[in-house]
Amino acid sequence: MTEPILFREILQSHQALSPRGWAIVFGALGLFFASFGLAMFVSGAWPVIGFLGLEIGGLYLGYRVVVSRARRREEVILTPSTLSLQLRDQRGRLFRQSFPAQGCRVSINTPTTWDDPVVLHAENRRIPFGGDLNPDQRKDVADRLFQALKQARQQAAA
Repeated sequence: MTEPILFREILQSHQALSPRGWAIVFGALGLFFASFGLAMFVSGAWPVIGFLGLEIGGLYLGYRVVVSRARRREEVILTPSTLSLQLRDQRGRLFRQSFPAQGCRVSINTPTTWDDPVVLHAENRRIPFGGDLNPDQRKDVADRLFQALKQARQQAAA
């Protein structure tokens, strides 16, 4: 018999633009830089063209970093007996950890700042998660997980 899921949350960063949106932005920037570079070339300032290429390259590298960070995903699943944490890093590697729900607790610093992750304490380990969320979202996840852990303990005691 399968246990009921008391809490399930998938945490991942928000992607600002779709791939099509990024293509439109880079197309517009390319068109702008090409026309600006042509104007500089015609006016005799041809070395500027190389720096425009460096700017486009820097923007593209920044885009690749944002896209790779968007692949990060964390999933928290709580049943009355088990708390499971599945972490997928930006390279796509999956890490799974399961702990007895009765031995787990959750904490977060109050007031919550941008540097404070939600921390799961289980089996003498401290596992931070939810780093891609804003402080209000982290506080909300921590509060809801705290309540679900409390419910899991009550169900185990009954």
